Amino acid sequence: MPSDDRLQLALTALRAPLRAFTSSLEATADEIRSHLGNRQSTWEMRVARVRAELGPLAEGRVDAERFAEIFDGQQAADPIAIGVMKQALETLTALAAQGERLCLVDVPPGGSLYEAVLRALGEIGRAFGAARVVHVVRAGSAKPGAADAPPETLPFARWTRNERRFAPPLVVRVQGGDLRAAALAEFLDGRQRMVLVVDGECAPTPLVRLAAPGTFVLQTADGAGLDRLLGWDGPGIAALVPDGAARFVHDPAGGAAAWQRVTIEFIPDKVPRKTIGGLSAAQQLEELELLRSLAAHPAGAAAAAAEPVASAVPGAPASEPADKLAAWILSRVDLSDLR
Repeated sequence: MPSDDRLQLALTALRAPLRAFTSSLEATADEIRSHLGNRQSTWEMRVARVRAELGPLAEGRVDAERFAEIFDGQQAADPIAIGVMKQALETLTALAAQGERLCLVDVPPGGSLYEAVLRALGEIGRAFGAARVVHVVRAGSAKPGAADAPPETLPFARWTRNERRFAPPLVVRVQGGDLRAAALAEFLDGRQRMVLVVDGECAPTPLVRLAAPGTFVLQTADGAGLDRLLGWDGPGIAALVPDGAARFVHDPAGGAAAWQRVTIEFIPDKVPRKTIGGLSAAQQLEELELLRSLAAHPAGAAAAAAEPVASAVPGAPASEPADKLAAWILSRVDLSDLR
């Protein structure tokens, strides 16, 4: 399958969570914009809004100005804090405008897969950094006139547990000779997922060393199994590999033992004879043996007869990730008590 077709296949498979993240950024920006408008409105505008909210039945019975003074606040917002909020709004708006491009990574030939992914996650992290700044201002933790601006980037190493669970997946196009996937292990945490689209010849089992007990790992030539990657409630990585590479799945839902989790569909017959992706022929052979050993049934164990249980829930609403992410971010950007 041509690389462009495989790239489109990966983007199509991940479209729902990618759009969910973009929608969440847009919803968060709209919420901040609304609150900024309220906080910057004149006192007369706020009294008029309170009077309209109270309705005609309150006319002559409730003093709208006194009500607004008590419940709506009369103090002006700190102009520095307002400026920081505007910066956060600009950050979220710019990230949302990128759409799917925000999560699409192209590793140039001869480039570093690790560095490219690190940069992409740092860019996505700007959304979390903006949310953190808004949260600090809302909570009153920042001193007036001394609030920090949203960070230019927020590296994955500094993401919180919740941020690692709500991050969008990445689609990464990389040359087979640059596929040093083991370096990506530190990013496979929370619910971070990646799909690598491999161009050209690669080592037979580039992902096998990433098969940790709680990490979903997939090597596929035609995209089969990507739905299971998305359904897994944890970190995961998949590679759309050339036909000559091994095809296997490591599904943490399969069981406690490695042989219950690993299913091998295909292992190449030809023995590697040259260095690929920085791995010598001997290292590639070791990785093939590692894959076989992970899938080997212990002596006396019966072969598993049941099909692997799909982690995805058929028919689940595509909007759920967006709803959850928007709810989490919006809970941190309530400006109702901003002064």
